[in-house]
Amino acid sequence: MANTKVKPLFKEAEKVIAAYKDEVQKLDNQQQELNAELESLQSEMTANVLAQENASVSDLVYLKIQAKEINQKAKVIAVLLEEMKEERTELKLKYVPLIRKALGKSPVNDYNATEIAERYRYHMLAEIAEIGKQMQSQYYEIAPEIAEVFEDEGVLEQYPRLKYQFTYANYTPRFSWFDKSVVSKNEVFSACHGSLPQGLKKPKEDVE
Repeated sequence: MANTKVKPLFKEAEKVIAAYKDEVQKLDNQQQELNAELESLQSEMTANVLAQENASVSDLVYLKIQAKEINQKAKVIAVLLEEMKEERTELKLKYVPLIRKALGKSPVNDYNATEIAERYRYHMLAEIAEIGKQMQSQYYEIAPEIAEVFEDEGVLEQYPRLKYQFTYANYTPRFSWFDKSVVSKNEVFSACHGSLPQGLKKPKEDVE
């Protein structure tokens, strides 16, 4: 059996994905900065609220103004974060045709299970046929001489079942198979998905 090494199927796609990830990282960095700023504003707002509890009138006016500014900044950041969700979707939409084009360059079609099945089917039947042909030739070469003895009336009176012991069917390659086919279509489909059929045994020469 050939030890097949599959070519990289997604070489071009990996390049596109790498470029996509670079752009995603930029968005991630921006989002992290905005979230950090939002957390800072929330801390400021907490401190502001606590300060208002014991503030004088003049300080309370200032704290109220500061609180309003904090709220406005927080609203702006919330809007920016929401816009970033749209940017991520737009980025994915941008890369869809690029990824599809890269996937179209995959050498997946270089691997044809039908051709493999046809090749091994031919070699299997050709090898069996060659053995059968040689066995047939040897049988018919000696058959007349054995028949002269085995099919003699006097011999058959003594050994009546003798004429059934030396037949062509007894000198063909042994074949014992209980399934309808040597390899089923479902087994090939299973192999295409990387799984071997249950109960499949290696040939004796491979085990040794």
